[in-house]
Amino acid sequence: MRYAKRRSRWWTFFNMLFRRFAQGLKYALLALAGSLLLTACSLSSERLEKQTNEIKPLLLTDHVLAGKIWHVAAGQFVTQQRLAEHIAKSDYLLLGETHDNPQHHQGQAWAVAQLAVGQRSAAVAFEMISEQQGQVISGRQYDSTESLIAGLKHIKSNWNYERYYKPVFAAAINAGYEVLPANFDREKIILFARKGEAELPQEIKTLLVDNALPAEQVAASRKEIEGSHCGMINEEMTVAMMLVQRAKDAQMMRSLRVKQNVDVQVLLAGSGHVRKDRGVPFYLQGYAGDKKILAVAWLEVETSALAVEAYAERWGGQQLDRKSTRLNSSHTDISRMPSSA
Repeated sequence: MRYAKRRSRWWTFFNMLFRRFAQGLKYALLALAGSLLLTACSLSSERLEKQTNEIKPLLLTDHVLAGKIWHVAAGQFVTQQRLAEHIAKSDYLLLGETHDNPQHHQGQAWAVAQLAVGQRSAAVAFEMISEQQGQVISGRQYDSTESLIAGLKHIKSNWNYERYYKPVFAAAINAGYEVLPANFDREKIILFARKGEAELPQEIKTLLVDNALPAEQVAASRKEIEGSHCGMINEEMTVAMMLVQRAKDAQMMRSLRVKQNVDVQVLLAGSGHVRKDRGVPFYLQGYAGDKKILAVAWLEVETSALAVEAYAERWGGQQLDRKSTRLNSSHTDISRMPSSA
């Protein structure tokens, strides 16, 4: 009976964990990036989309901040052309998203296309592609999104590539960019959550030790995880989810070191993973040297938040500008606020 109860508890936890990491939240996530890109909110019911097999119109398209681009370091709105200029100069381009918001993926596709316009070579890594999937597609040339998705489907995945990721896949394929995995396999993530740090690969352990999060970021991460579950999560699960989050960030950082013979390393991930105060850039900065890191987070607007400061503050924008000691002038900081669709 004790075993059955423990198994049931962990099964519930795994379901929560993968709803969070594989499907994302329906409304605005709290993350930090160089650029905040504000968009309308996605649907409140994914079940309705599945029944009709179509993406419904987004919410809050008339929000005062929808479609705005906020430059964190400059503390001002910028044009899409200005953002394109920064993209063209980047060495590492991290593109954050709310997973079920199609406008975010359209924006990411646009960003990838800007690299091709500038004739810059690139490799594009995806949080939505696991190590096993990467082995399946490695070294193969894909001439369509359909063939790429068919390759990815050789390994079971919860990501809905057809509904959300075709635009970004198409942008990468059209530009001739290699598509890479950036995530662990599902089984490994479950193992990390259940067994803890002892099961992490040695390189991930080293990255986490060498890049220990400041106490305030640990506290902020804990608060975010507990808040996203309405406080109905115990200490054991909270600690496990914090570890998985950090391990995934470190793994995604590793994915940006795979291809050394390209001009730009690109990562697509949830916006929480591209925030500079505790996401992938936190681990990347010590490795990047004087190379330019540009993080662009697409965020969803909220009815109760009409000022850009509300979003920038949640994502650590104020601290990034004035207090961060890990960032230097070689790292471009442009924040793009969520746009409407």
